[in-house]
Parts: sequence; C-alpha cells; structure tokens
Amino acid sequence: MTQDVENWTTRNHFMLRRLHSLTGIIPIGAFLIEHMLTNSLAWFGPEKFNEQVHWLHELHYLIWLEILFIFAPIAFHGIYGAVIALTARNNVTKYPYADNWRFFLQRWTGIITVVFVIVHLGHFRFAHWFGGEVYPGAPNPFELTARGFANIPPGLIWFPIYLIGLISAVYHFSNGLVTFCITWGIAISVESRKRLSIVASGIGVVLLIWGVMALYALRTVHVPNPRDIPSSEGARLVQQEVPPPNSGS
Repeated sequence: MTQDVENWTTRNHFMLRRLHSLTGIIPIGAFLIEHMLTNSLAWFGPEKFNEQVHWLHELHYLIWLEILFIFAPIAFHGIYGAVIALTARNNVTKYPYADNWRFFLQRWTGIITVVFVIVHLGHFRFAHWFGGEVYPGAPNPFELTARGFANIPPGLIWFPIYLIGLISAVYHFSNGLVTFCITWGIAISVESRKRLSIVASGIGVVLLIWGVMALYALRTVHVPNPRDIPSSEGARLVQQEVPPPNSGS
C-alpha cells in the first residue's frame, strides 16, 4: 500500500506540486488576509469586531464554505507540504545563500503553522468539542475571544504561542507568494523577482501589524471569568434582567 502511494505521488509529482502552490495562495492566502483584517478590527473596539464576525457567521452554508474553501485546502497543503519538508535536503550550513535560507525557513515555518492552526482551531472554532464554549453564533465574539486568551489557560501562555504562529504563517505566505509567481511563470526575470520580493515583504508587514493589533487588543481587555462571579451576584444580575410583573394584569 505504501509503495502504491509512493508510486502514485511520483507519477503525479508535477500536478501535486502545482496544486500545492496554488492552494497556498488561493484560497488559503486569501483567507489569511481576510482573517487578519477581521481580527485587526478588535483594535477599534468590540462593536466593530462583533459586527464583522456576526456577518461572517451569518453566511449561508457557512460550514460547507469552511470545509470546501478553508479546511480541505489547508489539510491538503499542510499534509503535502509536510511530505516536501521531510523529504527535502537542507544544506544551509554548507551553502548559506539567501535562497537556501528562504527554502529552509519556508519548510519549517510551514510545519510550525500547521501545528499552530490545529491548536488555534481547538482553542476557538472547535472549543465546544473539548468542553469549551460555542464560538460560531456567539452573541459577543469579542468577549468570548478575549476570555479565551485570558482564562483558558492564562494569557501569558497563549500570547507567545499566537505570536510565533502569526510570524510563521505570515512569513510562509509572503515567501510562498514569491515562489508561487516564480513557479507559475509570473515573475521570470531577476529584476521582476526583486520587485515581487519587495511587494510580498510589504504585504507580510501589513499582515503582521494587523495580527499584533488583534493580539494586543484582545490580550489587554479584562474579561471576568463567569466561573469567578459569586452565585449571589449572578442571581442578582439575573433578577435585574427580569422585568417587574404588570400590576394591571
């Protein structure tokens, strides 16, 4: 069975590499840009963030859109990318050229990003599978996200994890954008590759700024854990929300 799979991947090497390159930009790269832009709205307050997240969560057939255009492409890109990374011959110590270092970093940031995406999905999107709260459709996504950073476990643990994941994902996409254009014959000359590298670096800086804005905003907001609220206080808040009975009825 293993030999059959190896033979099949060898025969279809060109097609798989092209598909791997394509999925890294469309749809994964497009989703990364949208995701970072949405998260950056947390910098401007809960209202802006919640408005955008609610719009996304109210999309028709959301789960199928996620499966077809996010989860499936990420799974293919990640699995085949891991195969490439683990079978590649890294010789940066022998030939420490810039292209060699970019190749080396592209592979390892890809592996780190795959691990981070799994952690991120378990932390928020599928937290209810592990006894957490249901994120899609939540009335206050900003508060729920901030609480996830603050209380499950302390944010001092989550912040460096997300910062490493953010840097890895942004570098992998930005550098992958350059290799995509080279692979597909969009940037052929040395001069065009230099210009493309500058553009890709600029995009990476913007995405990194958006991500840091979101992390800072969500990390610095104090959101009390409902479990820490005394039962008497919780009961009082509930009673305040109940309107008084109509004396005329």
